[in-house]
Amino acid sequence: MSCFGGHDEQIYLIEILIDKLTLTPGKIKDIAGHPIVIKIKLLDFPVFEFTRGDSDASRRDQDVSFMIGKCYMFIKRPRDLVGGLRSTCMKIGVFRAGDTYPTAESELTLPGCLCDQIGMIGNDPENQPKPFAVKGGFHLLDPGENPSGTLHMELIVVCLGRSFLTHYELHPKSVSGEEDKEREICVKRFVPPEYLYETIPKEPHEKITLPTVPERKAKAKKKGAKVVKKKKVKK
Repeated sequence: MSCFGGHDEQIYLIEILIDKLTLTPGKIKDIAGHPIVIKIKLLDFPVFEFTRGDSDASRRDQDVSFMIGKCYMFIKRPRDLVGGLRSTCMKIGVFRAGDTYPTAESELTLPGCLCDQIGMIGNDPENQPKPFAVKGGFHLLDPGENPSGTLHMELIVVCLGRSFLTHYELHPKSVSGEEDKEREICVKRFVPPEYLYETIPKEPHEKITLPTVPERKAKAKKKGAKVVKKKKVKK
């Protein structure tokens, strides 16, 4: 199936991971110890914003490590997504916190295509294609188009198909208040009771085995713990 021939909407997950930011000595001096904010804009998605608040202007010869990431799940028709990625650049801006204009910026045209991810998503679930990924160090320029540094990052787009199921449940107090700018949701793994003491898949290609009740009793007895036995009552 051609990625331009897909009329049905699909579920996608996009991840942006920021490794580190390298700025020239002049730009680090311009930052002057203020928090550094990286903003990334792609298509009509919300702006991905990453903040590093402990930058040190005196360490001009060192990288600013971020080691953080954000993800966004969305629904689009394959032809709309591919067309948008081919015709629109991803915009990157490095800001000093509170500033409107970037200290350094870059525009990238994403290489490659999502054809394999879209065409193979309906095949064998055990043999899905690798996610679409772009990784590397991207050069930054200031408004005067002078070299200003490099941003090391990775962008990943995963096609999840028409439906997506996870064995997770929301914690009752996981959703933050409406007044927050960003709503964070915490999830925990849900294990059905019938599988509690059986082999449970941890990852798609990894399994863990939980101990059975007799095994746990034997382990507790070996450590010196008391094992309570029920006495039979004579009639």
